[in-house]
Amino acid sequence: LISRVLAMRDYRGPDCRYLNFTKGEEISVYVKLAGEREDLWAGSKGKDFGYFPRDAVQIEEVFISEEVEISTKESDFLCLLGVSYTFEN
Repeated sequence: LISRVLAMRDYRGPDCRYLNFTKGEEISVYVKLAGEREDLWAGSKGKDFGYFPRDAVQIEEVFISEEVEISTKESDFLCLLGVSYTFEN
């Protein structure tokens, strides 16, 4: 857990990879994307987890300030609602 944030506006993502929320909800942030998508963070609200725009939230509390960069794969960003996908080994 990196930080706890407060939603400053309603947000509805384009697909299942994104976290939907309404203004005033608290979100736990676990990932801050880097590189081409620095505008996105990932976190959870209750049992839901997904990506959201960082400009839609305000930081309330920081738990970890040291950043660690981890490489990602294409499969880290899949939305599999009723669609099959073959993962390469």
